[in-house]
This record gives sequence, C-alpha cells and structure tokens, in this order.
Amino acid sequence: MANFDLTTLTSMEEIPHTKDLFNQLTLGVVKSLEKRAGICDITLADLQPAERHQVVSWEQRSSCMLPDDLKRFYLTSDGLLLTWCVRFDDQLQPVGRMEINKISNVTKLAGNKAPSNANTPSLADVDYASDEEQCDEDTDVPAKPHFDTRSRIFELDPCRGIAKVCLVYRNTKPGSPAQHPEVWLLDRALRWHFLAHTFSQYFRMMLMHLGLPQWQLAYTDVGLSPQAKQWFNLYSPLRIRLDSETSLAEEEPEKDDSWQAAKGAPKMDSTEVNKLDFGRVFKGKSDKKSKSSQNKKKHGPVGKPLSGGTNNRSGSQLGGGRLR
Repeated sequence: MANFDLTTLTSMEEIPHTKDLFNQLTLGVVKSLEKRAGICDITLADLQPAERHQVVSWEQRSSCMLPDDLKRFYLTSDGLLLTWCVRFDDQLQPVGRMEINKISNVTKLAGNKAPSNANTPSLADVDYASDEEQCDEDTDVPAKPHFDTRSRIFELDPCRGIAKVCLVYRNTKPGSPAQHPEVWLLDRALRWHFLAHTFSQYFRMMLMHLGLPQWQLAYTDVGLSPQAKQWFNLYSPLRIRLDSETSLAEEEPEKDDSWQAAKGAPKMDSTEVNKLDFGRVFKGKSDKKSKSSQNKKKHGPVGKPLSGGTNNRSGSQLGGGRLR
C-alpha cells in the first residue's frame, strides 16, 4: 500500500479530486481487495469535497475545533463510504463497510446541559463515573468521557447499529471552544471503549481491518461474534491474531505481593515457587514397588490361571509360593 498522510493535504486547489487521490486516501485498499479471492462488487462512493465554509460553520455551531487531519480529510472528501461483497451461490453477501460521516452528519450525541424538567431522562443520568476518575498511566488510556457538559461527543460512524464511533472532546468548559479530540467507541450498553488518540490513527485502523464486520469490537471486552471471527479468518487472519494477543496482554492480571508485605514474609523468587522433591513425595510408593520386585525375584512371577485342571494346579502352586 502507498504511504499517504492526511496531514499532507491542504486544500482541493492544490490536489485535484481524482480516482488516484481516492486510492492514495485509502492507502490502496481497493487494489488490495480486488486481489483477494471471493471479494467482488467493491464500491467506493465518489463524494465531493466539503466547502471550507461548511467546516468553519460546523466549528462555530459546535464550539469545537476540528483537528488538522480531520479538517483536511473533509476538504478532500466529504466523508467516506467503501463497501464490498462476497459471492455465495450466485448471490452477493454484503460484508465489508468503511464509513465516515459527512460533515453535516457529524451530529452531537451528548454534552448538552441537563433539561430543566427533572422528570425528563437524559444521557447525563447514566453518567455514574466520579469526578476524580483519572487515566490509566500503565496502559496510556485516557479517562472515560462524560455525557454531561464535561465532554462534547459527536458521531463519526454508526457502525451498522452495533455501536457508535465518536469524536470526543473531553474536559470541556462552557463558553470556550474545545480542542484535541479523541476517537472512542460507544457500545449499545452505553459503555466507552478507547480506540485512538487521533483521527489519522483510527483511519489507518479501519483500513487495516478492511472494514470487516464488528472490527471495532476487537479492541473491547465484548469481542467479536462467531460469525465475525469467520470473516476475519478468511480475509484478515493476521489481524485477529494480533488483536487477540493485544487484548490478552491488557487483561493479564499483575502479580500482587501485598499480602506477603503485610505479613512480613520475604518475597519469593518465581524460580523457587512450586518446587517439589518427587523422591520424597513418592517415597512410600517407590519403596513398595522395590519390595514387590524383590519378592518377585525370590518367588518367581505370579502365574495366571489357564484353562485346564493341570495348568490351574500348577498356576496356583506357583502363585501361592508353596512349591519347595
């Protein structure tokens, strides 16, 4: 795939709006899809660039400053819609979908003031996170957004109804324009999952996953459905392997030695834990085996009863050890 940076775009006067530009914008993902077996009906919507006054009007109306990479993206193409299908028994099955809302459809989901009527529910009512919530320094995951005026949240991608990819401005203040947004995923249980620090990072993630169904859920504790895993195994097995390894590494609990410090016990080295002396543990069993082997040598092997009276008598005499 070609190396293309959204920050290199300035305006449509400098770069013409052509098909080659879309190939650069999507890092050649269309050509990559055309080479894969079974994929057909690849459709890339030819969207015109947004006017500069539309971008400025959105910023003024929302009291938010768009980041440079997202602003240049909209000045290149007013949104993105790329779909592809797979043919099964002469029927087309829609599978892949990469979508970025138009600037006019980047609507506000939360961040408004609470309604004056106390009986009217709002998203702020489910915002149970405390004010003292801090980011996780170990995983570099920022603090979760709020549904009240502390955050301003806008929809970037509806995700086919399974969730919503949101452009989130955190730590906002009334009357001042918000800056430096992040990309989060809001699932249907109204839980937040961090995706990327910038729009460029999220855009690359979307292209790497080829727009496969539910690919955003691979970065959450929800995980992919069995059907989505089958599509990943077919067309992006490496990504599902890397995503699963990343999620397992993040969920692996750390060793807690606080109970040892509380009791004043010295910390044990990991090499000294669970060391067993198998000679001592199975000493009784080994002694019995050695004694039984010695008896067998003295008295001979125990004979098994065979058919016939003579064989049974000789077997019993040998087995009983009465032969002198």
